[in-house]
Amino acid sequence: MKSLTDKQRELWEFILNHYEEYSQFPSYAEMQDAFGYSSSNSIYQHLNALEKKNYLTKYGRGNYGIHPTKRSELKGFFPGIPIKGRIAAGGMHQAISENLGHLPVEVHPATKSDHYFALIVDGESMIDADIRDGDYIIIDPREPRDGEIGAILYDGETTLKTIRKKTDGVLLQPENPDYDPIHITPDKWEEITVFGTFIGKAWKKNGNWGLIFRSG
Repeated sequence: MKSLTDKQRELWEFILNHYEEYSQFPSYAEMQDAFGYSSSNSIYQHLNALEKKNYLTKYGRGNYGIHPTKRSELKGFFPGIPIKGRIAAGGMHQAISENLGHLPVEVHPATKSDHYFALIVDGESMIDADIRDGDYIIIDPREPRDGEIGAILYDGETTLKTIRKKTDGVLLQPENPDYDPIHITPDKWEEITVFGTFIGKAWKKNGNWGLIFRSG
């Protein structure tokens, strides 16, 4: 690996610090302002040099990301979100627990996501929540609150549904009018295993993976 000049090292460390704080690449204006350059030409030159030395990857005209071999330099970075299996977004079906590798997404301390995991969706019962068959969903292993989407295991079967807490139990509500809700009485709720709460999805575009976290 080629070594960096002092100026390139300064810019590289600025990029890392910005990534760690904001989970995104700094803008040209931010870099230009930080280093007091009167024009963006010097920034372009340094970025091109960092790309050639495999510190950065270029994703089209003027867009850069941290090279995969250098992501470990981010504090708190880990190599991806584990895919732990599949879950039904339809009628309940037998649980499938597998080790399906990792989603190759960049994860940073700002997301507090070192304990998250992914599941692959089977079915269309949650399409009105923009969760579709084949989606990779991100799960936070905590109890879902009323109105949140939960991933649960019941009687050896899995399902992904909106949790509606009622006086007579819990309603597992689909987000598709073609599917019926599932009512679980209070005496049966103890038989439920909660995997966690849906917090977002992973997407892939032009060969690159990213995360979309649910707001609210």
